[in-house]
Amino acid sequence: MKTAYAALLALVLVVAAGCDKNEKPENGPGSEGGHAISSVKFDDLEDSDRGREVPTTVYYPNDAAGPFPVVVLSHGLGGDRSHYTYLDKHLARHGYVVIVPEHIGSSSRLNAIELAEALYSEQEARDRAADISFVLDMAGEWNTTHPDLSGKFDMNTIGVTGHSYGGATAHFMGGTDVDFDDHYENLRDSRVDCVVPMAAGDIGGSSPWFDETSFDHYAVPCMQIAGTDDGWLGKKASYDDMPSGDKYFVALRNVDHLDFTNAPNDWGKKARANILICALTTAFFDKYLKGDQHAADKYLNEEYMDKQTDWQVPDVIWYEK
Repeated sequence: MKTAYAALLALVLVVAAGCDKNEKPENGPGSEGGHAISSVKFDDLEDSDRGREVPTTVYYPNDAAGPFPVVVLSHGLGGDRSHYTYLDKHLARHGYVVIVPEHIGSSSRLNAIELAEALYSEQEARDRAADISFVLDMAGEWNTTHPDLSGKFDMNTIGVTGHSYGGATAHFMGGTDVDFDDHYENLRDSRVDCVVPMAAGDIGGSSPWFDETSFDHYAVPCMQIAGTDDGWLGKKASYDDMPSGDKYFVALRNVDHLDFTNAPNDWGKKARANILICALTTAFFDKYLKGDQHAADKYLNEEYMDKQTDWQVPDVIWYEK
């Protein structure tokens, strides 16, 4: 009995030590953020030029006039606007307007067979990029006409992030040469200043749109985030192929593909992954959209991110060039 008690006490002390190690500072990209936030839904939004619905939700700080830097978040294959609210709200609380469109040609509205077809559809790849450009066009209109959103959008500072196929979509906006059947196509929107692709498809693997030359002319600062339990070395190949300068690749230990979506509660590996993803994306956007070099020096580094880890996600693997 004494032996069992001693072992239990030792375990408690180890866990407590881990909690002390990961005590978050009051400020910084890993904190909860200081803004009160609201959201507006545009469930019937349609791009009449393409005859395509683009239902969209906008999260924004409601306690200041703005304008705020803009981030567009692109969901994964079979996803929708509800899958990344932890990140949408976190960024809004840190002073961003976050636009979340649904890509209806590859969303949760489709069945498994339709989704498999959508993954290899050149038209859906083009439409996903066009959805991003369309909601940016709409943001320009809302900025002058919408009663709640007027003046909120800084249309001169725009970032894109996304997960899985949404990560590939972020790459589209960052300037990849997209490998279609008989030619390459660049789907970039020049308004986009930087991107954060998360668990995006790897070259010659889970994404059909990238080959060894697709990333040779990447146009903007980029931070890729991946999990070590999700084929991360294949995803790192795209980072290796990018030209140097403002490029980052971060792998989260023990994290898999679906750990990038909402955690069901505030404990466990997925919740810890969510915390790290929030800290990474916010630190990156603070540097490249807000131009906060002091914050970047303090937070956009492996040392700070290691303080956000715990025994479930024990470390980050950091590359920068």
